[in-house]
Amino acid sequence: MKLAAFDLDGTIYFDGHMPDEVPEAIARWRAAGNLAVVATGKSPHSARRALEPFGIEFDYYLLCNGTVIMDGSYELLYESHVPPEVVRAVYERVRDIPALDLYCTRLEGPDGHLVRNVAGVHNPIISEPVPVAPERIEEEVFPLVAAWTPDDPSLQKEIAQWVTDRFPVGTAMNRNFFDIMPPGHDKAFALTWLLHHLDVERSDIELITFGDGHNDLPMHALADVSLTFPWAQPEIQKACTAVVDSAAKGLIDCGA
Repeated sequence: MKLAAFDLDGTIYFDGHMPDEVPEAIARWRAAGNLAVVATGKSPHSARRALEPFGIEFDYYLLCNGTVIMDGSYELLYESHVPPEVVRAVYERVRDIPALDLYCTRLEGPDGHLVRNVAGVHNPIISEPVPVAPERIEEEVFPLVAAWTPDDPSLQKEIAQWVTDRFPVGTAMNRNFFDIMPPGHDKAFALTWLLHHLDVERSDIELITFGDGHNDLPMHALADVSLTFPWAQPEIQKACTAVVDSAAKGLIDCGA
């Protein structure tokens, strides 16, 4: 059995668009008896909203950097969430920082923002978030919390260091984002969980991963074949089996 895991943004989905050959390649892959899964930092709402216009289907969805797992019908199989005390502490730490947004994903409904201090155009990854009142932090469930610090890597690293010094959480850097997850969660965790759910031994499946971001590195490390792209940063290219021009081409080379 073969399983292909696809990041979304910067891999098969580009600021609202998807190359025409991607749905065809994935459909052929699945028709041949292989599994195709999404592995993304997006929430259920954002992933579904991004993919549905293209009529593309997957067998499973590994969302929020591995914190939420759903089947092909978006039925929930697994979830975890950032402890509320961590969300509260991060909110208090960053709420007055200029040029920083603090987003929070949900199991249902649109993504939210707890802090929105970045002026002008907002990021293309989390579209149309709704405000979340700080007093609701302890009442809601947030599978992933993300600080967005556009074009300010020093601030991103400062916030990352502050969080990791204080809390045992999962973290990932991703396109000006610093993502915070529950402890032990990333895309490799979700893939491993899925194999157990399918009752498949790791040695009995060929795992191919596609992704261009730092949050893809854990699943690339788990893969038999890991593929990235010319626009990925050098350290990501170095960590992968090969650099390919497109996900569709890489999938065809792997037997689609």
